[in-house]
Amino acid sequence: MLIDTDREYRQNLRLSQLEYEQGQVYLYSRPRCLGLVLGNACNIDCIHCYQSKNGANLLRPAEIGIQLRRELMAFYPYLSTLRIQGGEVLAMRGFRELVDDVTGLVDRKLISISTNGTLLDDAWAERLVRGPFVNITVSIDGGTRATYNRLRQGADLDQVLANINRVRNWKQQLHSDMPYLDSFFVIMRSNFREIPRYLQLMAEHGMGDVTLQTMELSTENTSRHPTLEADEAIRDRGEVEELYALMKETLPHHRQVFRTLRVTGLQSLFESHGLETAFLEEGRLGLYPDSDGLSEGAFELCPNPWTTLFIAENGDAHVCFIAKPIGNLYAASLSTLWNSPAAMAKRSDMIAGRYLVSGCSAQFCGWREGHAAARGEDPAIDVERRALIADTFEPAPVAVSPDVLQFVRQQVAEARRQKEQSDVLLTAGQSQIDHLEAKAQKAITDFRELQAEFARYRDFWPLRWVSRVRRLLRG
Repeated sequence: MLIDTDREYRQNLRLSQLEYEQGQVYLYSRPRCLGLVLGNACNIDCIHCYQSKNGANLLRPAEIGIQLRRELMAFYPYLSTLRIQGGEVLAMRGFRELVDDVTGLVDRKLISISTNGTLLDDAWAERLVRGPFVNITVSIDGGTRATYNRLRQGADLDQVLANINRVRNWKQQLHSDMPYLDSFFVIMRSNFREIPRYLQLMAEHGMGDVTLQTMELSTENTSRHPTLEADEAIRDRGEVEELYALMKETLPHHRQVFRTLRVTGLQSLFESHGLETAFLEEGRLGLYPDSDGLSEGAFELCPNPWTTLFIAENGDAHVCFIAKPIGNLYAASLSTLWNSPAAMAKRSDMIAGRYLVSGCSAQFCGWREGHAAARGEDPAIDVERRALIADTFEPAPVAVSPDVLQFVRQQVAEARRQKEQSDVLLTAGQSQIDHLEAKAQKAITDFRELQAEFARYRDFWPLRWVSRVRRLLRG
């Protein structure tokens, strides 16, 4: 049964804006963007992929998946975007069921997916255009077929571009503007010189938004490819300056071609080499999903923890997709995680300018460090915020999940409690061991000092003479 949630949806957007402007850390508004990594299985091998390849799937086993889907559905009426990705999302078990959940609940296009584009056959292209999809982001890391095919092993650039055209053809056939087509490019040593050619290709194939992001190194991709950092990370001063010059020349022109051209990771890289970065506009045009009305002040305060809840395939929850987790979905409900102590502490630290302490990425957000947010009190805003809360919102309820999921959460909580107790005992035991070791070390030191003192006393010449006289008298 479809629900008319337009009023609640609009009020949530407005309340989100007011809570951000006032620097609230406990939020009555729901997330605008819910991101889900369904799993890390993929049909191709990208050498720079930072994910684990252990086959984890957020909605498996099925008993837990069904209950998680019910919990997720409570958030759909308030969302601007349900962002779903993998691995390869079109090959992911559980994806079709999530799409059906949205279709049956909300009469609004809100699903955004990230895909490598290799599985976009005609059937998928038609379903994406007819369905509740607002965006398709295709990852393409090269401007030439040779570079792309080397970095994304098992994929072919010409085939992916042809698949993108399938979606465009269905949009034209069904007279639909949606889903919007976007693209994502990971900047590496071997491909950055192809950025102009890549941007030209994306314009030719109807991309509206394009994002350029520096490569993220992780224990996963560096263990699979031990020379990845040496081969592909841009560190050399000469290469940094070459990339800088290329971006200075390329961005102004292509920002007139695309609806939005975003960059992320370049500001920290360029500033580390003493280069001016205002032209990047990373503070205004970074990765801030559903931040309408918020991102204009993004240099002062990143809006993501006020708009975004992101769940990884292992259940880890984040209030920004490139920040440290604030909890785990298998241990607590979505509502609990949204206003968990860790989530509120992160918002508070960011307001104070302590981005790195809050768990933000030094690579992508280090340039924000030390920039506290100036938030003045506006009585009119406070009155409106309180009226919205009273009219529509109560604190998001803590969902009590039935059966298997609740059992899992109880077991996780008990395991964590036992670990905390064990940690306390280990800490106390280690403290006692350290104390005893210190006492033993002191005893050894005192004994050695006594030995040395006795040796000096024994070697004193009057004592040696008295000892000799005693031996003579006894003889």
